[in-house]
Amino acid sequence: MEAVICKELSFTYPNREQKALQDISFTVNRGEICLVMGASAAGKSTLLQLMKREIAPAGTQHGSLTLAGTVGYVPQYAEEFIVCDKVRSELSFGLTSQGLSADEIDLLTAETASYFHLEEKLGADIATLSGGEKQLVNLAAVMMLKPEILVLDEPCAQLDPVSSERFINAVLRLRRDFGTTVVICEHNTELFFDETDKILLLDAGRQVIFDSKNTVVEYLKVARHPMRGAIPLRCRLNASSLTVKPTVNNEEMKAATLTAKHLWLAYDKGTDILQDCSFEAYQGKINAVIGANGSGKTTLLKALAGVRKPYRGKIKANGKIAMLAQNVHDLFTKDICGEEVTFGKITDELGISDVAECHPYDISGGQAQRLALAKVLEQGADILLLDEPTQGFDCVLKEKLAALLYDLCRQGKTVVIVSHDIEFVGAVADDVSFLSRGRVMSTAPRREFFAALHFYTTALSRVTKGAAVSLKDIENGD
Repeated sequence: MEAVICKELSFTYPNREQKALQDISFTVNRGEICLVMGASAAGKSTLLQLMKREIAPAGTQHGSLTLAGTVGYVPQYAEEFIVCDKVRSELSFGLTSQGLSADEIDLLTAETASYFHLEEKLGADIATLSGGEKQLVNLAAVMMLKPEILVLDEPCAQLDPVSSERFINAVLRLRRDFGTTVVICEHNTELFFDETDKILLLDAGRQVIFDSKNTVVEYLKVARHPMRGAIPLRCRLNASSLTVKPTVNNEEMKAATLTAKHLWLAYDKGTDILQDCSFEAYQGKINAVIGANGSGKTTLLKALAGVRKPYRGKIKANGKIAMLAQNVHDLFTKDICGEEVTFGKITDELGISDVAECHPYDISGGQAQRLALAKVLEQGADILLLDEPTQGFDCVLKEKLAALLYDLCRQGKTVVIVSHDIEFVGAVADDVSFLSRGRVMSTAPRREFFAALHFYTTALSRVTKGAAVSLKDIENGD
């Protein structure tokens, strides 16, 4: 029985000539997982938001979109839909209008917290939770209303690998236990791809293909479609034909252009976010920092940028610093994109020349990320601090970003990135640092670093048992 039926759906935003969606037709059966794929601005978020009537965007719609059951929606940004200060209140909020007694609400809240392993967090303030915990609270709150259809718009974009696995496992458990239909847009498909039933591929608002997982994978490979990079590595490579390139240590010594020594920083008295944290970033290199949600990565960047001042320790920077914030909308102050940044070479390279007349809040997440990056690059800083630079980026945009970062390094810039995108860091970084509980535990060259880890490592490193970390570490014998 069909849970989602979409027939010749078209949608146009107000004051836009180009359709965001055009003649989209597909069906998802009850209990299936449907993955929605596509490059940035393909129309993925528009389609998913139209499935949830309460948040459907304003505009002109043609065709039909029928959903056989109630819909639960989890957004990319964990804080976007949170309305309460406490976890218990957030979970029970949706039930307050259902005519249930206080005892009934308390029982259902306790049951849901138990199912999602959130019992110990029931009395906690939302603000004290990590990003992964906030997103899990979002999912639990949505499931309190027992939706038949679960719509997920890049729910793991801001989560570390362990938190992502916890979240996706909870979704897969819901599907197995209750037959929940899942429609998901997520750039990292590794965790749920095996259980995916169907894939819908969009390109510039048009439907490229909708079919079973295996059929779409074969199409992507045969057509050499740019989005084939979004499917798991094991589906793209013949492991028996791979040989590992030897590690060659030909790095020239670089100068440390940014140094932090023994930093201590607290937002609230008595709660240290950074604890005796030391870090060095080198000129002409991509210096990456990874770690769990809540480990202090963003706080470290803010300290290095001078946005937050440590109460102990020293920071030395040889050059001008510019920072890309995790929430890029914090950088936007104008009504149109063309006033935020000078459109020209930088915006052309980032592929956002067509958004100059748009409002910064009316463009896709990937476009907003690139607009903010253009604004940072326009400052001409010597040291670039980038907080989650790939969020909202598809595999094609990640390749373009990598090329841009390499070019900046060739120009003598110092690049520091904080990221949960382990695959991207494993492909582009020169040196990687692991941050835990506000302290850098280890720093090492990319290949050596990821080969030593079990959980915070790349898919290829797992397959090759640490012999190779990214595709540039292997030679394909085909």
